[in-house]
This record gives sequence, structure tokens and C-alpha cells, in this order.
Amino acid sequence: MSDEWIDKASSDKYSGLLSAWNDIDNVPFDVWVMNVSESYFRAGIGLNFAARLLNIRPAELQAALNLAILDEDDLSLLVDLDPPNTTWFGLASASTEALQAAILALRNASGDKSPASLVDEAIKTISGPSSLERISALSSEAFGHAAKKAQAYDLLPEKSRKALKNWQSNIRTGRGLTPSQAAYAKSLLQQLCDGGAIVRNSADGDQEICDQILDALDAS
Repeated sequence: MSDEWIDKASSDKYSGLLSAWNDIDNVPFDVWVMNVSESYFRAGIGLNFAARLLNIRPAELQAALNLAILDEDDLSLLVDLDPPNTTWFGLASASTEALQAAILALRNASGDKSPASLVDEAIKTISGPSSLERISALSSEAFGHAAKKAQAYDLLPEKSRKALKNWQSNIRTGRGLTPSQAAYAKSLLQQLCDGGAIVRNSADGDQEICDQILDALDAS
């Protein structure tokens, strides 16, 4: 890190997050997850800034924050496992039953399959495609339409609308979404639903594409 980043990290606001993240080997995993989440939101900084501060990829921090949203009892199932960070996104989106199946798969791991593959396969066996997989499977038109609805309903900052348009282009050209992009996309699409832009029985003549997005979000 540059001296600028070291100086910033020396303040209490940032040192709390640094301390929480670096404490992963000293506290139970569920406690670590909650401490990281609380420290991150207390610091009041953006994901990319925090990731640079911690010298990690933004996707790794986002995955940890996603785990913090799990039900307390579900998160406690991971205490004795200390799952690899490549599995965090999958575990964070799993139901209780799917989470138990994923944990069993990791404990019984053998062969050449990666931990992330084992988790994904176990979850699919129980729950079918994950919410992030459903988001990633949306058509390019769905993302383009979401960007238009965000503008029409005056929702989302311009940067977020641009991200939706970029994903439209990525999917159209076969590049798809990374796990972190899918998680971000899920958040943006949920905000459009909450803001009334994407609803069932839409009066805007776009019911079919709204339903596709709502189905991917597993929303009513």
C-alpha cells in the first residue's frame, strides 16, 4: 500500500475494519463475519475503497458481507468449517437445507473438484439454480430494459444505470457476469422492484420482461 493508504488506515474508522478482517484466525467464523460487516458499515466507506484498504478483491469483501445476511442459526453452521472464500457467495445464497448439503459436501470432499464446485453442485441438488445464477441467466434485453426503467422512474444513480447497460452488452456478446457483478446486479434489480419500476402485472406494457426479472429474484 502507498503511504496515503497507510495514513488513512491509521484512523480509528479504518483500523476497526482492518482489525476485524485480519482477525479471521482468532475468532469463530460466524463472529468474524458479523464483526467484518459491522465494521464495514460503521466505517461508512465504499466497497472498492474498503477492498483496497484490505488489499483484497472487492468480490471477496462482498461475499463476506453477503454471509452476514444469513440467518444467525444458518451462519453458525459454518463455525467449525471455516469455508474457503471461493465458496462464500454460494453459501450466502443457500437455504438452510442447501447449506447443510453444501457443508456435508465440503467435509466429505475428495478428488479434484474445487470447493466452490462442490458447494454449487450440492446447492443445485437441493434448490436448483441459485439466485445469482438466475440473475446471470437473464437475457441482455432484461438488463437493457431495467436500465430504461431506472431512468423512466428516476431510480438508481447514473453509475448504476450504466452498469446495467454494460451488462446488457456483456451478455449480448457472450461474456456474461462475474459472481460479484451478479450480486451487484441483484441489488440493483431489487431496488427497481422496491421502487415500483418492475412489478407484476405492469401497466407499462412490459409484463413479460418484468416477470422474468421478478422470477430471477424469486420475488412476488
